[in-house]
Amino acid sequence: MPPVPSDAAVGLGAFLSHRGVTTPLLVFLVTWLSNLAGAALVYLAAHRYGHRLFATRTGRRLLAPRSLAVIEREYLRFGIAGIFISRFLPGIRAVVPPFAGLVRLGAVRTLVPMAAASAIWYGGITTVGAMIGARWESIVVIMEGVNRTMGILTLLLVVAGAVWYWTHRRGRARERLWHATREALDPPAPSFLQGTDVAEGSAREAAALLVLELAYADPVLTPEDRELVARHLRERWGLEGGGSQPEPAPEEERRTRFALYAQRLRLRFGRDQRLELVERMWTVAFGDGAIGAQENRLMAVAAELLDVGPGEVAEVRRRLQTRQEP
Repeated sequence: MPPVPSDAAVGLGAFLSHRGVTTPLLVFLVTWLSNLAGAALVYLAAHRYGHRLFATRTGRRLLAPRSLAVIEREYLRFGIAGIFISRFLPGIRAVVPPFAGLVRLGAVRTLVPMAAASAIWYGGITTVGAMIGARWESIVVIMEGVNRTMGILTLLLVVAGAVWYWTHRRGRARERLWHATREALDPPAPSFLQGTDVAEGSAREAAALLVLELAYADPVLTPEDRELVARHLRERWGLEGGGSQPEPAPEEERRTRFALYAQRLRLRFGRDQRLELVERMWTVAFGDGAIGAQENRLMAVAAELLDVGPGEVAEVRRRLQTRQEP
C-alpha cells in the first residue's frame, strides 16, 4: 500500500466486469500474465547484460562494484522469501527483477516467488473491485446516507464554530481589561527574544494599552479625562484603543470585577512581577508629565487591580522620579 496507478486501473477493470465489459477472471489473467512477462523480460535482460553494463565507466558511476557485492549478498541472504515479500512493497517491487538478474539469481528462484506474489496482489485487487462492482447500487445508497450525514455534521460544526467565535469575541470584549493586564504582565514576545529591544518594546506597549483600558474602565474619570489619556497614549505609542468604547460600569460593579481580576492575577503572578508592571505603567504613561492631572487616580486604580498597596505604588513612583532627576 498504497496501490500505484496501474493497480487502480486493475481495480477499475474488475469493477467494470459487472457492466458486461469483461470478466473478473479475464482481468486477473491479463494483469497477472502481463506483469509476470514484464518482470521476466527485465530479469532476463539484467541477467544477460547487467554485469557488462556496470563494468563500464558509466555503469560504475551508477552502481559501484562494492554496492553490487552488497546487493548480491543480500539477495543470497534472504532468497525466495525476500523476493516474495519485496514484491508487495511499492517502489521496491519494481527493482526486484532487475537486481535479481544482475546478481545472476536462478530463474526458478526468481520467477516463482514473483509469480506467487503477483497472483496474490492482483487477485486481491481484482476481487475487491469485482465485489464493489457487484454491490455498487447498495454502496451508492449507503454513500448517499453517509454524505447526507456528513453534510449535516459539517453544517453543525460550522454553526458551532460561528457561535464559539461570536461568544469568544463578546467575552474578550467584556474582559478587555483582563486580557490587557495579562498581556502586560506576560508580553507576547517569543522566548528567544526575551531581554531584547523587541521584547522590551512589546512589554512597554502592553503596559501603555493597560493604562488606556484602565482609563476607559474607570467611571470616576470624566470623558474629557479619558480622551486626554487616550490621545496621549495613541500619539506616543500608536495605540488604537479598540475602536468605540462602551460606557464604564458603575463604580461598585467595577470594584467587584477588579476584586475578581486581582484574585486571578495574585494566583498567577508574583508580587514582584505586579510591582514591575506598576513601574512600567508609570514610565510609559506618566514619566513625561503629559497627563499628570490623572496620574494619581489611574495609579490608584492600577494598584487596586494588581492587588498592591498604595504605599508600594508611592515608593515605585518616588524611586522612578528620583532616577529621572538630573
